[in-house]
Amino acid sequence: MKKIIFTTAALLSLLTTGVLTGCSNNPEGDKVSYKVTCTLDNKLRHDSATLLVLEEDYGRLRVCGATRIDQGSATFTGQTDGPKVALIRWDNDSTQPFYFVLEQGDIDINITPGSWHITGSPMNAEYQHFVNERTRLMDKRVAAWQEYLSLSSSASLKRDDETRLVREDSLLNDSLQRITIERINRGDAVGRIIRERYGQQLDQDHMRMLK
Repeated sequence: MKKIIFTTAALLSLLTTGVLTGCSNNPEGDKVSYKVTCTLDNKLRHDSATLLVLEEDYGRLRVCGATRIDQGSATFTGQTDGPKVALIRWDNDSTQPFYFVLEQGDIDINITPGSWHITGSPMNAEYQHFVNERTRLMDKRVAAWQEYLSLSSSASLKRDDETRLVREDSLLNDSLQRITIERINRGDAVGRIIRERYGQQLDQDHMRMLK
C-alpha cells in the first residue's frame, strides 16, 4: 500500500503551489452523492470555508467547493467515488484545518472551541470513537499524574504509591500506542488521518510496527 504522510504545513504548501480543481474524482468510476454541513460555535468566527480532498494518486489536494459561512454554517454538496481524506480550510490560513472523511450521505459536523462532533457517516463515527477512546486514556494519565503530584506535595507519597502510579502510567501509555498502531495499520482514510494527527506521538518501538 502506498503510504502518504501529509502534515498541515505540507497541505498548506500544496495550496500555495497549486491544487487540482473540481470534484470529478475518477470520471469513469461509480459516483455517490454527499452533503457536508459544518456548523461553527458563535465563538469561532470565520467568513468563508473551502472543502479540499486528498487525491492520493496525484499527491495533491482537490478543491471541491468554497462558500461563505452564513449564520455560522457552511454546506458543500457533490459526488465522490469512495471515502477520501478531506479537510475544511477556513478563511484564515493560519488556523488549523479540520480533518474528516468525505463519503456518501449527509455528514453533519459541529465544531466548538476544543471539541467537535460528526454524525451521519460510518467512517467518521469510527474516527470519533478513536478520538474519544484516546481522550479517555489521556484523561486517566493526567489523573494519575495529578495524584502523584498531590501525594508528593503533601509528603505522603509512599514507595507502593509511586510504583502503582508509574505502572498505571506505563499501561495507559502502552494502550494509547497500541490503539493508534492498530487503527493506522488498517490503511483506510481514518487511519491516514490518525497517522497525520497522532503518528508523531508514537515511540520508536511502536513506530517499527507501522505497516
